[in-house]
Amino acid sequence: MPFYSGTTADWSDAKRVAGMYINPDNPNEWSSMPYPQQIKEHNMMNEVSMYANGRFCLDDIRQQIINKTCPLSARLRRFVLSLYDESNDQHK
Repeated sequence: MPFYSGTTADWSDAKRVAGMYINPDNPNEWSSMPYPQQIKEHNMMNEVSMYANGRFCLDDIRQQIINKTCPLSARLRRFVLSLYDESNDQHK
């Protein structure tokens, strides 16, 4: 699982910290590469990052999804919403 860092209360400026993955089967083991179970999430995050490209934050993309103006695939839209929900749950 990659780490995310942000400074705002709504977590809208969350950024993935590259090179820090924890083995899901052993929390004491770290790697600079995603573990096999994390590759799918890693690839989806890369796709979302390429779309955002510094123009949008996670909250902007969420608003696009709500407004039905987001060009991302349904798979990536679900992924973004799950990230948004996870990040907000952590800050409640």
